[in-house]
Amino acid sequence: MQRWLKRLGALCAVSLFAYLALAILIILLMTPEISENLFDYTDVLFIITPTVTPILEISGATLVLYYLFLAGTIIIAYLFLIGKSFPKILTEIGYATPAKHSPMLVVGGLFFAVLTIETLYYIVIESGGVVPNVPSIGNQPYWYQIYIFSQASVWEEIISRILLIGVPLLWIDLLFRRDKLQRPRNYFLGGTFDLGAVEIGLIVFSAFMFGFAHAGGWDIWKVPPTIVAGLAFGYLFARLGLYAAVVFHFSFDFLSIPVENAGPAATFALGLMILVWLAAGVMFAIYYLIQLKRFFFPKKNLAGTI
Repeated sequence: MQRWLKRLGALCAVSLFAYLALAILIILLMTPEISENLFDYTDVLFIITPTVTPILEISGATLVLYYLFLAGTIIIAYLFLIGKSFPKILTEIGYATPAKHSPMLVVGGLFFAVLTIETLYYIVIESGGVVPNVPSIGNQPYWYQIYIFSQASVWEEIISRILLIGVPLLWIDLLFRRDKLQRPRNYFLGGTFDLGAVEIGLIVFSAFMFGFAHAGGWDIWKVPPTIVAGLAFGYLFARLGLYAAVVFHFSFDFLSIPVENAGPAATFALGLMILVWLAAGVMFAIYYLIQLKRFFFPKKNLAGTI
C-alpha cells in the first residue's frame, strides 16, 4: 500500500472509529431501556439456509440476556480492535510503514471501499428506474433499532462466518488436512487462516449465502452489494478474526444511530464525513481490486500481498 494511501486511510479510520465511539456510548446508555422493553418482547433466533430459517423462540429474561450478550460482544470487539491498533495506527498516520497494517486501517479501508461500491451500485440501479425495497426499520422505536442492529452485527456474523466458514473448515482440516489442523478455538474466533483454495471457497460460499438471505426482507437488488460486503466479512474473519468482522458489520448498521435524534446539524456533519469516506473509498476500492488481480493472476509470487 502506498504511503499516501495508508496515511489517508489511517486518518479516515480514526475519524470513523471516533464517530463509532458515540454509537458505543449510546448502546451503554440505552441498555436499561432496551432491557426493560425486551422483557415484554419475543424474538426468534435463526440461521441461513440461505433463506432465513427460525430455530428458537426466546422472550423475557432470556431475551434480555441475549441482548446483553450482543451488546457486550460489540463493545469488547470494538475495544479489542482499538487496543490492537495502537500505537501502530499513529505510525501509519505519520507516514511510517509498519510490517503489518493496523486492524483500524484494514477494517476502515474495507469499510470505505465497500461503502463506495454500494453507493455507486445504488446510484446506477436507481438511475435505471429501479426502486429497491427498504425495510422500514427507521420507523421503529429507537430502542428497537439499537437492538435489531446489535443482533445483526453479532448474530449474523456467528451464523454466517463461524457456521459457514469456521465450522466447515474445522471438519475439512480434521478429515482431510491434518497438517493444517489448528486449535479448535481458532475455527470459532478466526484470524489465523491463510487464503488457500479451500478458505477462499468457503468465504465465497458464506458471502453468497449471506447475500441471498437478505432477499426476503429486502429484495433481489439487495443481494449483489450484500455479497460484496460478505466477501469483506469473510476476509476479515479469516485474516484478523471474528472481532474485526463484528466491528465491520457494526460500522455499517450503526452508521446513522448517533445522529438519529440529534437534529439536522448532526446529520449534515455526518453527510460531510461520509463524502470524505467515499472519496477515500474510491482509492481503496481501486487498491483492493488491484490486489485481487495480483492475488488471482500473479505475474510472479505476489499471493502474499493481499
